[in-house]
Amino acid sequence: MIRQAWRTAAVAMAMAMLAGRAGAHHAMEFIEMESYSTAMQGEKVFHLHYDYMIDDSDNPRLDHWEFTPGLSYGITSELMADIHTHFAQFGADHVVEERRAEFEPDGPSPFMEAVALGLQYRLPESWPVNVALSGTWEIPFGRSEELLGSEDDVLIGTLILSREFGTHGCVVANLTYEVEGSEDEWGWAVGAKHPISADAHGIAAGVEVFGDFDGTRWSVLPGVYAPIAEGAILKTGIEIGQEQDEAEAWADTLRANVTLMYRF
Repeated sequence: MIRQAWRTAAVAMAMAMLAGRAGAHHAMEFIEMESYSTAMQGEKVFHLHYDYMIDDSDNPRLDHWEFTPGLSYGITSELMADIHTHFAQFGADHVVEERRAEFEPDGPSPFMEAVALGLQYRLPESWPVNVALSGTWEIPFGRSEELLGSEDDVLIGTLILSREFGTHGCVVANLTYEVEGSEDEWGWAVGAKHPISADAHGIAAGVEVFGDFDGTRWSVLPGVYAPIAEGAILKTGIEIGQEQDEAEAWADTLRANVTLMYRF
């Protein structure tokens, strides 16, 4: 019991030290949210994501997309490690002002934006809520620093609360703290999913809702999660929302996602 308590405390400290923008690309249950599930000991999860993002529906110069391959590994049945990278293309208005004229009108060619390392630890199952912790460290590459002004690493820590219901249904909440240089943000997310076919292991549908505690952004992401082969799941969804800019004007946002996960 004492050994387990020390082990839990040590992992919790590690999560806090890792405490962004990297996102939950190793999310097992949802598209974006972290969930209680992890890979089993020795199991690997290959995940591949494509996101097309509209940061302001009235300004196509802020459109961008990301192609994100990654690999998760179950160190133990409770502790999972993840690594993924972002290959991305950004519209001209994402480029720092002093370099923007070089890339008019469509922005720079796609480039490797960043690499991210993550850990997730789930505490032993408890009642009525299961608890897990995750941390991600995202490191920008040189071209991100030069063109996007991303000079600082991004650190994110997430508290995950989960409750199962029905047959393979779940409700999950995330509380997130993100740090990038001198800027930080507290965010939250809640989501639910449940099978929608006669087969409880078949196709499922869900919804994820996101926001921050400053009230500067919100979004809703409905999704469908479809097993397509043994060990393989295809996920897709369209996220709609709003976000305030520096002038405190609201911009309509939109994102389309396709994710493929394969457990082996």
